[in-house]
Amino acid sequence: MARLLAVILAFCAAAAGAAEIRLVSYRYSAESPVPHLRLDGPIIKGDAEKFARVWADIGRCAGPACTEAGTGGPAVVLSLNSPGGSYAEGVALADLFRRDIVATVVESGDECLSACAMAFLGGTAFWPTGGIGRYIDRSIEPGARLGFHSPYFPPAVVEQAIQRGKLEALLTGLRLSIADIVENLTRFNVDKLVLDRIIRMGAEELYLVDTPAELFATRTRLPDFAPARVGGDWTAQLAQVCARLYALHYGVAVSDPDPVGPSDLGRVTAEDGTEVYLLPSDDRPLNVSGCGVPVSGARAPVQSVALYRWEAVSDRHIPLLTFKNPVDGGWSSLGYRGGRATDNFVSLGTGALNHVLMPGGLPLDSLTGLLPEIRRERGDLPGTSLPTHTTPWPVRLSVETDRSRSYEGQGLRVVERVGNRALFDALLAGAGGTEVGYAYTKPEKFVRTGDDRSNGSSYYWLGFLYGNRAATVRIEAPVSSDRLTQAQKDAISTIACSVDFNGVHLGCYK
Repeated sequence: MARLLAVILAFCAAAAGAAEIRLVSYRYSAESPVPHLRLDGPIIKGDAEKFARVWADIGRCAGPACTEAGTGGPAVVLSLNSPGGSYAEGVALADLFRRDIVATVVESGDECLSACAMAFLGGTAFWPTGGIGRYIDRSIEPGARLGFHSPYFPPAVVEQAIQRGKLEALLTGLRLSIADIVENLTRFNVDKLVLDRIIRMGAEELYLVDTPAELFATRTRLPDFAPARVGGDWTAQLAQVCARLYALHYGVAVSDPDPVGPSDLGRVTAEDGTEVYLLPSDDRPLNVSGCGVPVSGARAPVQSVALYRWEAVSDRHIPLLTFKNPVDGGWSSLGYRGGRATDNFVSLGTGALNHVLMPGGLPLDSLTGLLPEIRRERGDLPGTSLPTHTTPWPVRLSVETDRSRSYEGQGLRVVERVGNRALFDALLAGAGGTEVGYAYTKPEKFVRTGDDRSNGSSYYWLGFLYGNRAATVRIEAPVSSDRLTQAQKDAISTIACSVDFNGVHLGCYK
């Protein structure tokens, strides 16, 4: 029985091997200036413990205390690229991510399917004030693939069960696995209508999160980008937001709204005296009188919308559910009525709920033109090349992206990162709370070395500036500087003296 259930709960057969969990960089973005890890490959039993070990080795702490300067956000961002694997391990990872404040993202060109999608749902950040606590922080970039599917019987398992007279046990296992999936999707705030669709699917079908409507249903968001890039006039955006608010209020699927023009809107007074353009509802006025936007906010991008109920005595309209999506960052919310933030649309960032302004059926793949904007909002400068080296480094390359390279060897961890000037300034100011042994600063470069007495590690940081383009090199060791071996010191010297960023380098450069 246990063996059959284990087979069913593996959503899809994992390929040989196991997931690799590696450091990409020490700074994911300007909004989340925390370490960036990456998981690649099939998820198997033990991967939750593996992630915990890797993160403990890099971050040396977990939970809310790890968030940036104690002010909030995720403790670490994890990008996922996996075909799936062990369902139970995917759920274990999701629980770990929620506990240890790990944000999740699927980047353009990557896929996260089946058990990986379950792990993705655990993406979480933390805010220490305002009664927020833990809130959902899971996102996918345009051009990424995120998909769920139902448990199924591989034909060989069915045949084996029939031959051994275990068909009843197999069916019992299927019933229990479906119940388990429903429970876990519900715990991570996936819409109940999605649960129905996933459970009804066949073995070869995938529920793909590939439109704004599916983002809404799975409480997933797009990465930060300016709401002005959404497109459409304010009446079209109003109709889209209203469709989501109605879906939340009535517990139904998002409907495709009819086009809205100024002639469809009335003008009413809200409870606080605000004048509102109201799109009337066909429901009884005492239930929902309509959905509207303040007259002062009747422009694109729409930032504040509400469902209203009419109060007959005062002849004013009282908000029932609201939408907030400020253009300058801060908190965004949709239909938030209090309670746990992990059960609601509550997000922090620039245009955190931009997808709510978009047509529900719009293919996310059609938004890949936003990627440069997403990169800029993250603090990257598209087209900025990584530094060059005059000498091969005595460490092995672990992960390479268009904005970072990560290396390991000699007991050292080395990360190169490029971005805008904020990257340079952040690392230059980042020695707070550590013991600085040596400091060298020029307008276009700096060196910082020292020890972090809180965890017994040591560091060697380099920064280079060329116009508004920056490159940093972080070398970190799990021992204090007075315990570095000669080989480690030689490796650090080789790395530091061989780096060039557009002609900017140290005096020892050769």
